[in-house]
Amino acid sequence: MKIANWLSLALLFRLGVASAEDIELPSISLLDEAVVAEVPVPLKDSFQEFVGRVGSVDCQRWEVTAINEKGFLESRCKGFQSLLSIAGNYNLSKMIGPDGQPVVMFEPYYPLVQFPLAVNKSWEGDYLGFLGAEGLRWEGHLKCRVAEYAPVRVAAGTLDAFRIECYDHQKSGMLETGADITVWYAPQVPGVVKTINRGDARWNSELKDYGPR
Repeated sequence: MKIANWLSLALLFRLGVASAEDIELPSISLLDEAVVAEVPVPLKDSFQEFVGRVGSVDCQRWEVTAINEKGFLESRCKGFQSLLSIAGNYNLSKMIGPDGQPVVMFEPYYPLVQFPLAVNKSWEGDYLGFLGAEGLRWEGHLKCRVAEYAPVRVAAGTLDAFRIECYDHQKSGMLETGADITVWYAPQVPGVVKTINRGDARWNSELKDYGPR
């Protein structure tokens, strides 16, 4: 009995070892899981330069100029003006053209990022959108989740960033459509350093350079 019991235990042990070797465990970084990005403090007189368009506007080097009395962070690029809502997590509210007319407008803002950021955090929000060139207005509902915190390669180099996966549902009259969107937010910049919109490529961009002016 003792020999039989010992053989049985040995066999179970060997089976257990073989099973454990066959199991692929996920790679989990407790450090990455613990990273949290709080509301940033953008630096006046800093700049961010991109490859591609910014907020659908074909202008690449944006310089932070002011925090105005209406609660917007202002940036400018060759006569264009970007207004980010400070109360709205520094998300885009308006892009104004050189003629003073809105090129893009989101009311109250486009809810792409919500602080504090952490892996697995999710949120959603409604907005009203407007594109000046097309005269198009629509109702939007954005749902987002932080998928991971990991290095991302952009034109400016490799940056540690939160990868945020979103779905943008849009309705204009009787027409309804939607798009999958991925953005990467890097706390060290701070800002969105890469955008992929699978429904409309004119929103795509990636960071090329940044720093003080």
